[in-house]
Order: sequence, then C-alpha cells, then structure tokens
Amino acid sequence: MKTLQNKKSSLLTSIKIPPSKSYANRVLILCALLKNSPVINNLPNASDVSNLLRCLEDMGLEFQSFGEGIKFSNSFPQCEKDGEVFLSVGEGGTTARFLSVMLLLGKQKYTLKLGHRLKDRPWSEFISLARSLGALAELNDDILTLKGPVIFPSLLEVDCSSTTQFASAFQLINHDSKTEIIPKNMKSSQSYWAMTNELQKKLKAMDHYEVPLDWSSASYPMAYAALNHKIVFPKLHHDEFQADSKMFDLLKSFHCVEENELGISVSPLKIHRNVDLDVSDCLDLVPTLTYFLGHIEGRHSLKGISNLIHKESNRLEEVIKLIKMFNRNAYSDGSTLWIEGSKERVPSEVDLILPDDHRMVMAGTLFQLHHSGGKITPADSVNKSFPGFFDIISF
Repeated sequence: MKTLQNKKSSLLTSIKIPPSKSYANRVLILCALLKNSPVINNLPNASDVSNLLRCLEDMGLEFQSFGEGIKFSNSFPQCEKDGEVFLSVGEGGTTARFLSVMLLLGKQKYTLKLGHRLKDRPWSEFISLARSLGALAELNDDILTLKGPVIFPSLLEVDCSSTTQFASAFQLINHDSKTEIIPKNMKSSQSYWAMTNELQKKLKAMDHYEVPLDWSSASYPMAYAALNHKIVFPKLHHDEFQADSKMFDLLKSFHCVEENELGISVSPLKIHRNVDLDVSDCLDLVPTLTYFLGHIEGRHSLKGISNLIHKESNRLEEVIKLIKMFNRNAYSDGSTLWIEGSKERVPSEVDLILPDDHRMVMAGTLFQLHHSGGKITPADSVNKSFPGFFDIISF
C-alpha cells in the first residue's frame, strides 16, 4: 500500500474530470451482448473498468480499436470458451455483480475471485435468485462459482434492500425485453436504475457512444472549491442519471456554482447555514459531504445512510472517525448522520491510515489539504475510480 505526504496546499484552478465508471461498466455489458455494438469512446482508466475489460477478454470477447475508442467484434454467450473459466474481478461492485448476472446466460462454469472486502458485501440474495432460476451458484469465502444457462420467467423480482446493482445487472442482460424486471425494496440509488434503463433503450440505435464525465469524481474538487478558491470544470454538465450530481444542486442552493456551454465553475460560498439532506440515492457522496459540511458552521443531517455500511468499507463508521480526527463531531443512529461543522483549522499535520477505500482516501486528502497536511495511506486506492486524483493538487 502506497503512502503519500500531503502538504497544506490547494487544487488546480482548472480540473479535467475523468469519465464515469458507472456509465462505462453498464455500456460494456450492454455492448458485449450485441451482435453489432457501437464504438465506445472516452472509457475511463479506473481499475473497476480495466478489470471488467480484462474479465470480458478472458470470457472470449474480442475488441477492435477505433481511434481512441473500442468496438466488440463478437458477443456473449456465442464467444464462450470451452471448459471452466477463472476471472479475477477485484473490488468493484459493478464489475463483479454485472458480470455474475451476465454469466447466467452462458453454459460454461465460471469461477470468480472476489476482492477482500467485496466477498463480505451482499451476495446471498443473488445466489438464492440464481439458484431459483436453475443455475449453479456457490460462494465459498472469496470464490464465487456460477454455471448456467438459466431460463428467465416473464416477470423477475429482484430484492434491492442492500444493493440495486443486481437489479440493474438483470436489466442490462434483458436486451430482448422478454422479461419484466421488478426491483423490490428500492430505497436508494433510483437514479442508477434510471441510468440503466436509459442506456438500454438508446444504445442499440447508436453507432458511437461517448462515456460522460463522472460526477462522483467531480464532487471532491467541487467541495474544496466551495470552501477555498474558484475552480473551473471544462465540459462537465449536470446529469440527472448520475446520483452524485446532487452536489451541483447543493452548491446551487449556496449560490456558488455556475454552468454554461463550456462547463461548470465553483466559487467559495459566502453564507453558512444548516443543511438537511436525503442521501439515500447518492451514498457515494457521503465522504465528500462529510468534508464539505464539516467546514460549514452549524448542525447538519444526512438521512437515508443505512446502506453506507455495505460499501468498500463501513463508510458510516469511517467518516465519523475521519471527521473527529480534525476536531469536529459527527454521530449516527444508523439511518441519519449528524455533522457539526466549524471554520476552525487544525494547526498541525494529521496522518491518516484509512481502509482500502478510494472515496475515503479522497475525502481524507481534502481534509489534509484544507488543514495542515499529513501522510495518507493507502494513496493508490484512488485508482479504483480517479487515477489522476493526486495530479489535481497544486503543490
């Protein structure tokens, strides 16, 4: 694990945001099932996406290069290799869950090695559902074994109590629309479900698809800009299908964000007020909001955070520990997180050893830059979604 020394510093005044891995992984699954896929442009370098691409290749899928884009030259399950196939999926939730559902269309046996934290995230609902459809589905420690093919009913209910990613995955492979996918208990991430449906409708008719910029990545420097100095974000635009674009709406309520045809700019806010926000649809935004609200005087609440414990780390526990390292207070009853903000700055360095969670590391870095710096570990975890994150710091 890599350790990096962050100094009290600032961010660049113009920041290029990477493409969205949420869009990219959905598009890759959809295109892998089409006999004539569009060219996919602007794929991110995030490890979640590169892991998915590698797994698709291991499954027998082939790509052609078209300029800076790629196009599938065959499709699944027609491309299946003979014999058992081993796939190492890493820690990506969409990578593993989208793949595991897609593999139910195949007839070969697949063995998926899950990342250390990923194996402990919710899987039981999927395994029960896969078995009910006629598949072999077993999870032993970090090894998930799957074998189809399954027969899909005309109506399929998918429980979303812990995650909506399996429901999205079943919808992604439902390219002929013969099965109606019913997401049950969907209390969060509705926008990602809408993103899935929108892509499924439009992608088949496209010759080229460009992956939009990522609002999850944008949220970190935007929060920093609202508390420190103006930053411009070229080609970034509000996106109703990305849940974390709620950051734009929040900053708009503070009158510190502007959008035009060239992109978005964020300037330091001039008012402090209490914030009461439902984040059930944008849980990945919570580490960013912990930094942001932790520096706005008042008592703030983030509601709908119960599934925060099922992320790459127990983020509810981790954000509370993080903010307390910088002399702020936060507490939770399991469904709401309260944050007590302050303008006070810590005068000495604060070293952070965080879980291997990209969002916690990026939020921790913002805290350090805002105060007096410090060492942060594991710095390389940002590669999961924003490989160039530390390049946006103006040392």
